Amino acid sequence: MAALRSLSSEDILCTAKKLLSFVDASPSPYHVVAECKKRLNSAGFSELREREEWKVEPNGKYFVTRNQSTIVAFTVGGQYRAGNGFSIVGAHTDSPCPRLKPITRTYILEKESKM
Repeated sequence: MAALRSLSSEDILCTAKKLLSFVDASPSPYHVVAECKKRLNSAGFSELREREEWKVEPNGKYFVTRNQSTIVAFTVGGQYRAGNGFSIVGAHTDSPCPRLKPITRTYILEKESKM
C-alpha cells in the first residue's frame, strides 16, 4: 500500500489505462494468451516449444503455450544451476470470463427518462 502512496495521479491513471487496454484486448482466454504472447515477445521473452528440448540459460526469459488457451512464462535466475529447485506463481484466465456490455439496458433507460 505504501508503494501506491508514492505514485502520482498521472502514474495511477497510466497504469489503469494499461490494464483497461489489456482487458479490452482479452475478451476470452484465447485472446488473453495472444495478448500475453505479444507483450512477452515485446519484453524480450523467448518462446519455447512444449515438445522440444528446452535450453534455458541464467537470466533467460521464456514462455510456452498450449492449445492457444494456456501460457506459462518464467524467468531464470542469474545463479541458476541445472537440478536446483525453483519457485512458481500461477494464475488462470478461464473463469469467470466476464463479458461486460458497453451500454447496458439500465443506462439506456436512465438516458431515456431524462429526455
